[in-house]
Amino acid sequence: MEFESWYNKNYKKLLVIPSVVLALSLIYLTIFAIQTGDIINKDVSLTGGSTITISTEISSEILKDVLSQSLADFTIKTISDNSGNQLELAITVGEGDTQVLEDSLEDFLGYELTSENSSKETTSASLSDDFYKQLIIAIILAFFWMAAVVFLIFAKGKRIKIWVVVVNVLLGFFMGNFFFSINPMLSAIIFFTIAIFLIRVYIKNSVPAFAVMLSAFANIVMTLAVVDIIGMKLSTAGIIAFLMLIGYSVDTDILLTTRLLKRNVGVNSALFGAFKTGTMMTMTSIIAITTALIVVYSFGSVLNQIFSILLIGLGFDLFNTWITNASIMKWYVETR
Repeated sequence: MEFESWYNKNYKKLLVIPSVVLALSLIYLTIFAIQTGDIINKDVSLTGGSTITISTEISSEILKDVLSQSLADFTIKTISDNSGNQLELAITVGEGDTQVLEDSLEDFLGYELTSENSSKETTSASLSDDFYKQLIIAIILAFFWMAAVVFLIFAKGKRIKIWVVVVNVLLGFFMGNFFFSINPMLSAIIFFTIAIFLIRVYIKNSVPAFAVMLSAFANIVMTLAVVDIIGMKLSTAGIIAFLMLIGYSVDTDILLTTRLLKRNVGVNSALFGAFKTGTMMTMTSIIAITTALIVVYSFGSVLNQIFSILLIGLGFDLFNTWITNASIMKWYVETR
């Protein structure tokens, strides 16, 4: 009862916390983009280049010292078994340094690299750039269609719902066919015009739908900021993890919104009931993903990045669902 009384008095003030965190995340991503030219650190699968994997007991430190004599930019990743024993070393360089890397490794190891004692994966820069652009479009469209589906569920009025579907179809057609093929400034103007129109419609006609969209947006932005801060280089698998995060971000928000709008009890009772169920759902996912990450971590696979991003995102999902969305929905329901 004491907590309920405190919460009733302060739930609006709690919105300051996620607002500050979101603002700081956006500021950091803006500065990061100005300094690096993009909002993420890309690995070879998104920039183009080669990765040569060799089976050896030579430590990564020794190999790094040797390769530093002929290469300026490269990364070495150690792949181990579950007991921590080194199995392989994976060396990644840009597309133009592939031959230099091969020659340096052969000189140091004393034998020719073949398919039997090594493996090589090469991705062209142009193909990586095209694939990266397609993934970005996929994330943007997935986000706006997620928001449209939520709007169709909670909004009232057939005409405005039809307009939302039509505008989202136009947005998808534009993003898929013209976004990267016409003038960047013109593309940005068209995109932001459509986006602002949709956001205005969501706010005006369905606050619950806007609250769900805002929480999902905050999850993605905050997770992306943390990924950049810890220096993680995103691969294609990492981008796909953000697509998965959109789905994870919505389920508890919809649970909360449905419980509050279709409640048979008081606002606080419905809110706390949704909190128990939603928290259990999210914690179950966190435990499962953590267990999977522990199992595969030493192998250095792409699953490491997917699970790591999902864990960070689920942590922010708890934060944004039960502070941001819960406060907005309680405010909306009690005002109405």
